[in-house]
Amino acid sequence: MQLIKFSSYIQLVFHEGKVNMIERENGIPYYRQLMDLVQRQIDNGLLQEGQQISPETEMSEMFQINRHTVRQAVSELCRLGVLYKIRGRGTFVAKAPLDCIEYQLSAKNRFSDNITKMGGIPDTKILHPVEMPAPENVRELLKLNFDDTVYCCYIQRFVNNRPFLVGQSFLPAKYFPNALKYLRTIQSMSYFYEKYNISYKRVKSTIRATFPSQEEAMLLSIPSNMPVIKVENLLKSQDDILIDYGVSCYRGDMAKLSLTW
Repeated sequence: MQLIKFSSYIQLVFHEGKVNMIERENGIPYYRQLMDLVQRQIDNGLLQEGQQISPETEMSEMFQINRHTVRQAVSELCRLGVLYKIRGRGTFVAKAPLDCIEYQLSAKNRFSDNITKMGGIPDTKILHPVEMPAPENVRELLKLNFDDTVYCCYIQRFVNNRPFLVGQSFLPAKYFPNALKYLRTIQSMSYFYEKYNISYKRVKSTIRATFPSQEEAMLLSIPSNMPVIKVENLLKSQDDILIDYGVSCYRGDMAKLSLTW
């Protein structure tokens, strides 16, 4: 990643023909002025997605403000999702906000159908399928016996080649014999259920705003301080059997959820 040196960066910040430095007498806090300078460079394309900005000490010297003020400006830009930090590596320019997608949750909605109807291009990847003992909370939610196992996998979904959500699903192994061979080759959960002649429906969804785990942030290509929308789902088969407990993590800058039941 390219390191943006503020010694050259300053030469690019012009306003009415003059270099736009921190103004001392306008009453605006210095950290707010620095935030505005960085944001304008991003808006003008002079600082681009994924580029690393200079260290706080260098910015402090260039703008002739103390390091605490620089840290305050950078921290606030990180909180707003404009920048993000990677421990031990530095601070980088985040992805620009994307158009919001109104995604409908219903009893029988399918991801690919939803996105296609909106004119988008959907894609799905099923990652890391394993068979494992059912965690206690999963066992209780799916009403499983103590020694029952589940298949666990991550489901990464894309809209127009951009990560939109990542989910983790738990499937009772006793209802899906030899499921690993399908989960490792099929990239569609709807097609997976069809292999077992199951018609599923959503019976419960719980929605909350939070922050992603480190793995979720990586799979969504977002900084770990960007808010996400997490949805816990319970699915039943046509025989009224609980067949799937999952947690879906939607990008907060892309998703607007609506519920129809």
